[in-house]
Amino acid sequence: MQKKSALALFSAALGALVLSGCANDGTAYRADTYSVGQVNQVQEVRTVEIIAINPARVAVPNSDNRETARVAGALIGAIAGAAIGNHNNHSTSSRVLGGLAGGAVGGMAGDAIGGGNSTSYTDGVQLVYRTSDGRMYQSSQVGRPCEFKTGTAIIVQPRPSETRIQPNNPYGCGK
Repeated sequence: MQKKSALALFSAALGALVLSGCANDGTAYRADTYSVGQVNQVQEVRTVEIIAINPARVAVPNSDNRETARVAGALIGAIAGAAIGNHNNHSTSSRVLGGLAGGAVGGMAGDAIGGGNSTSYTDGVQLVYRTSDGRMYQSSQVGRPCEFKTGTAIIVQPRPSETRIQPNNPYGCGK
């Protein structure tokens, strides 16, 4: 009985560890985060004048992390189920049935822990800025208001409809 309890405790701890980081924090959507395809590529930059900084919330998709939680839960459940099925009965069918049952329950648990909602919310900013020709625009992006200050900032436009205003207050958030 102690072996079964230890296995269950180990499985629960491993499951909690694997599934603890399931929410998408939006880092991939920050203006200062680049994909591999954007590195070492020429990108035209301009300077703009930030005239207003407002806090915002940004909805980021969480579907990839939810799927990871489901798969991890199913794997952990299958291993635990097979081990429990093997505990008192060493037949292959007991192990297989235990593994299948554990995998199903673990998959449901991982899905529940991964979140029923496929969207996470993270801190963002709404930046109102003026271009050199006097036109005003706004750009919403993942980040914190303390990373920006009014005044000159660099803007990158990898595509015509995408703006990436780079943080211009590197020490504004403290440590």
